[in-house]
Amino acid sequence: MVIKEKVISPALNRYRLATALIWVGVLAWVPFITLRTVGQKPSLFWFLPFHLIGVVGGSRLRAAARREIGIAPQKKRSLRTTGHILVFVGILVWVPHFYLKLVAHMLVEVSQFLPYHLTAVLSGVALLLVNFLVNRRKS
Repeated sequence: MVIKEKVISPALNRYRLATALIWVGVLAWVPFITLRTVGQKPSLFWFLPFHLIGVVGGSRLRAAARREIGIAPQKKRSLRTTGHILVFVGILVWVPHFYLKLVAHMLVEVSQFLPYHLTAVLSGVALLLVNFLVNRRKS
């Protein structure tokens, strides 16, 4: 009798861990948004480190695991490029916020910049998802 074993490589485990880290980073804002909704004013700096460690760390770990597993990078397509540009622009939205707050010592609210960040990042992620689905359908 031959028993078929499942062999899970450490790189595949790192890929899955990285995906979970990205989700933890994104979902780190749920308690923040909940507290703001009920009228409290929690500090942004209690949630930002978890968001950045999860999203940035998870994406870097996932990219390294993809290379180790041998998953070929996707072909450069306009949807993918535009998606990455939108995500990058969404991150760059915070540059003027931190300049105004830390260098110019002006009183600025996160809510003045957050809609632009979310619009660009979520639009970029949507384009990346569309690109993924189009590539999956073709193969």
